[in-house]
Amino acid sequence: MFYACFLISLAHDRYAKWFSGYCNMDKVLKNNNLSQDQQLFARIAEGDAVAFRHLFDKYFEVLCLNATRLLKSAYWSEEVTQEAMLYIWESRATLPAIEQPAAWIFRVVSNKCLDKIKRQQLEIRAQYLLNISPHEDQPGQLDYALLRKLVAEAVAHLPAQQQAVYKLQQEEMLSYKAIAARLGISANTVRNHLVRAFAAIRAHLISHGEFLPMLFFLIFF
Repeated sequence: MFYACFLISLAHDRYAKWFSGYCNMDKVLKNNNLSQDQQLFARIAEGDAVAFRHLFDKYFEVLCLNATRLLKSAYWSEEVTQEAMLYIWESRATLPAIEQPAAWIFRVVSNKCLDKIKRQQLEIRAQYLLNISPHEDQPGQLDYALLRKLVAEAVAHLPAQQQAVYKLQQEEMLSYKAIAARLGISANTVRNHLVRAFAAIRAHLISHGEFLPMLFFLIFF
């Protein structure tokens, strides 16, 4: 609720300003005050909305500009950056453990951009595979909202370790090696967890219709 109200209060003036100039990420990181960011992270971790506002004001414009370089869209860049800031707020309990806040923030936004690109590519491929135009109202047209809902349901029922591995790979787009390091397991164990996770998701989709598991299989394998 706090974050929704916060975005509404900022939407008008931020949208008008964030294209006002070009900011280089390397320059921002080089000139950044590490101690100040660490203090902001510590305060945000305690639920300090004022500290979060300061962080938002400090980084939002440059994050949008760098996101635009990846997405080539002002609209999607702002949306992805807002998603990243929401992620930071929702993950605030973990912030004190982050040693390089600025670099981490840029990485979060970059990962969100790559995830957006990936999902757009998957939707294009899905439309091609099913020979469906997204602008035509045809019987049997793929319901992406339903597909995402069913996948989310399946993921929610995965064992804890499988669920953690799946989310790190699909949401944060980490490599097997990075996931293994994060969870303290081997890369081979990561692979096995993903194989079982995808099998469980396919099984869940099978129970909800014939075309969904086929589409899921074609997209992800």
